[in-house]
Amino acid sequence: MDFDLTPEQSAFRDQVRAFVRRECGVDVVKRAAAAGRHDEAVWRKVADAGLLGVATDAAYGGMGGDAVDMCLALEVLAPFTSAIGPYFTTICFGGKSIGAFGSEEQKRRFLPELCGGRLRFALSITEPGGGTDVLGALRTRARRDPAGGWILDGAKSFTSQADLADYLVVVARTAESEKPAGGVSVFLVPRDAPGVTLHEIDTILEGARTFQVFYEGVRVGEDALLGEEGRGFYQLLATLNNERVGIAAMCVGLGQAALDEAVAYARERHAFGRPIAAFQALQHQAAESATELELARLQTLRAAWLESRGRARGVEATMAKLAAADAAVRACDRAMQICGGMGLTNDMNLLRYWRHARVFQVGPITQEQCKNLIAEKLLGMPRSY
Repeated sequence: MDFDLTPEQSAFRDQVRAFVRRECGVDVVKRAAAAGRHDEAVWRKVADAGLLGVATDAAYGGMGGDAVDMCLALEVLAPFTSAIGPYFTTICFGGKSIGAFGSEEQKRRFLPELCGGRLRFALSITEPGGGTDVLGALRTRARRDPAGGWILDGAKSFTSQADLADYLVVVARTAESEKPAGGVSVFLVPRDAPGVTLHEIDTILEGARTFQVFYEGVRVGEDALLGEEGRGFYQLLATLNNERVGIAAMCVGLGQAALDEAVAYARERHAFGRPIAAFQALQHQAAESATELELARLQTLRAAWLESRGRARGVEATMAKLAAADAAVRACDRAMQICGGMGLTNDMNLLRYWRHARVFQVGPITQEQCKNLIAEKLLGMPRSY
């Protein structure tokens, strides 16, 4: 059993760390967060550094990395999301989905453009009123167009960063089936296609907007179908597991950034004649966060390692997301407590980290649903949903 990163993985993580130190200063991130939009110059630099292709095959312009490499990048980049833009939605829902299920023509058409930063993607899956009950609430339909291709009608909620996407990865029912997961297909829909309308949903996040998306008679070609018709949801499960692993890595990164900032502040802040870092009560809070984040990091890397070996990792990915989201929120909350009043100001970064981490306790799957899945799949308990 070897818990060490390979020399190549360590070098790659150092490369990403050097990138954010060089290109994502605090002023850059705060300006982007205040503007409610990422910094396009930073996005270009992310692409130029090859980071958009971290998990894409080298044959299509990527770095040829695996899920572990993806997680290493996401952990480092997560605190700078406001400036970087739709990085995760693009590499996960675009890169991983097309790489796994796209035709050769789709891979050659989309992946080099994605790796070069010229195409961005977002997942459009959640139905209004549906939440985690994706299949039970699925009302979006795609039907054959007599003139060729498909016609989509329906609506989606919480399509994150849809405004920045060139393509929306849309989940729609194409046939009735005895099994809810049957008869579901996935489409690559141009965001500017006639009939696609976006309405922003006001949330606690800055720089990562989310939308209701309406599809009214949206016509797409036959080549918009991603993967096998009617098998889309079964194929999408791989992407959703990858999403959970990636989000777990992001949560670890957010929690670690909060802990590091709080510890640095505690070393500098003096009270009662000494730095507050010397106070045992604050040391205990920091130690608890460090321990919880390390446990979450290990579970995340294990799930990513399983994915990189082509092994089943649904339970492990769900456990990683469950552990990391809670660890991140607790780390941010403790960090704010350690910093006192300053922790509640925008002079520090803790509020931004907390807002991003708190979202991941609700989406893309709630903590409660994570526990339901773990109880069913790992412990063999009756299905509760």
